[in-house]
Amino acid sequence: MAMASAMKLLVADQRPTLVEEVTNNPMYVPCSALGEREISSIVQIAFAPNDADCQERVDKHGARKVMLKYLLVLKAINDERILQLVEKCYQKRRSTTSGINWNNVQQEYDISTKTDLFKRDITATDGLYESYWEIRSDSTIIDVKPKEARKLLDIHRGYGFQLEELKVYFNYIQIDNIPYANSTVPGFSDADAQINMKQFPTRMRQNAGQIHIEQSRIEQAVFSVPEGKQVIVLDFADERMPGGLFLFGATTQEETICYNSDLYRALMDYKYKKFNGGFMIPEYGVLYIKNVTFFATAAACYDLTKQHGLYRIPSRPIESTREKFRTLVRAAQANSDGDGSNTYLILGPIGTGAFKNDVSKIAELFNEELHSPLNGDNNTQQRHTFDQVWFVSSSDEKINVFQATFKNASIKKAAKPVKEKRGKKPRQ
Repeated sequence: MAMASAMKLLVADQRPTLVEEVTNNPMYVPCSALGEREISSIVQIAFAPNDADCQERVDKHGARKVMLKYLLVLKAINDERILQLVEKCYQKRRSTTSGINWNNVQQEYDISTKTDLFKRDITATDGLYESYWEIRSDSTIIDVKPKEARKLLDIHRGYGFQLEELKVYFNYIQIDNIPYANSTVPGFSDADAQINMKQFPTRMRQNAGQIHIEQSRIEQAVFSVPEGKQVIVLDFADERMPGGLFLFGATTQEETICYNSDLYRALMDYKYKKFNGGFMIPEYGVLYIKNVTFFATAAACYDLTKQHGLYRIPSRPIESTREKFRTLVRAAQANSDGDGSNTYLILGPIGTGAFKNDVSKIAELFNEELHSPLNGDNNTQQRHTFDQVWFVSSSDEKINVFQATFKNASIKKAAKPVKEKRGKKPRQ
């Protein structure tokens, strides 16, 4: 999943053409928030088999590269508890009693930094590593829509995003710990959230928390929010491929946001500034992007078709998705302006398209989380940390499911529902 706070106007600021800033930036690891589940997720990708399936699913967009780097960072931190978990998960993954050969991990990571398999497929070149090629390439495989959208990035986001605007959350525990985290640790990007959460504790918020259902496309719904409001948008993000099928011209939710904002540059900055040339979204977490024009939060559901997802379906997918939704809501709470009384959170039927998740189950999980207790003394629920929570979809069928689940929600239906379209290119 990816989330972003959204600005609704594109204002030309005469910035120069694309400015690249690619350095070996520090990767912040919230060690105190990580348990066996999160470590196992990292190990699963870092030590995935080197077969055709994993080359497509794990290597093509650099997820293994990112996870190998995280393991090397964990090794350097030298936290005894974490390293014991890493060894335990590795041995379980490999069915061995031997420990990790860290020299091999370093060697494999170094090799991975020299190539980009996706670039090889799109540009028909040798696939040698080149930062931000996705924004510059004139390959005929790239659709005209993203080529036009990329021109706006030079105008409105030439400098790219700052590291503190690109947040990585592994789970909701990391977010709950923000007020107590060491903000001097390299790579920590939540100094702003830390100040705000101390000044406006989440559990003390008592906002309207109104639930609203809006039948609309996301790029239209953002402009339906009253002027002056903070908008936080859930991007139905591809967990392994930044922007999904953006380069191929697809028009599902994430790609549509990329055409209508500078979200794609943010995702590229995650790849090249934050993840040192790879990409992934944590299995139980989200990416949170600040100051997108308009902005978005990035998250992803499990792929129940088993064809496209980065992570394998867990034994208890409902529980794992519930954990991710909890992280999503916590991320929005932590990054709300002030006490959240001016914040609109825009959600939707994530994972119910190509990934084939059941719409009613997704709606019910959101319902459970938003109506779960916040503060018993104030009789408040999680939804009361926001002014309004909107569920947006252009599908009449999905709108009806959310309406049946959120019985007291206000609703605005379109006269003629607009059907979502898929790109013709196969998922890469």
